[in-house]
Amino acid sequence: MEINIWILIAQSLNFLLILLLFKVFVWDKITKAIQARRAELAKADDATKAFQETVEKAQQEKKLLLEEALAHKNKILDEAHQAAQLKAEAVLDDAEKKARSTMSQAQERADKIEKDLQDSFVDAVKQTTNLVVKKLFDKDVALQEDYINTLVSERKK
Repeated sequence: MEINIWILIAQSLNFLLILLLFKVFVWDKITKAIQARRAELAKADDATKAFQETVEKAQQEKKLLLEEALAHKNKILDEAHQAAQLKAEAVLDDAEKKARSTMSQAQERADKIEKDLQDSFVDAVKQTTNLVVKKLFDKDVALQEDYINTLVSERKK
């Protein structure tokens, strides 16, 4: 294999000429495009990191809001439970007062009825006694008065 020196020199000059043309016309554009691409990738990475941080913050805020909402819910439930207990106690107290009042009124009515019955009974006994005495002692008024006075004095004792 023979190496022709002129061909080697011509190929070397062609290579250098292509290299020079490449450097003059294309190299700057390719370098700028690579740098622009690197900058875009860096921006994309920064944006991704910022997005991830935002998502993490949002998740933390969500967790805090849920905890606050749960605490608020529990507080409202406790307040409602306490209010219900107070209302129940008030209703029970009112019912007890009404029951006592009703019992008192019923007792007063029963006492009045008992007194009325006793008075009625006493009046009936007096009337019956008067009728019996009048029939027994129809003619003797002094004996009637004596008997009635004896009954009255015994009743007073």
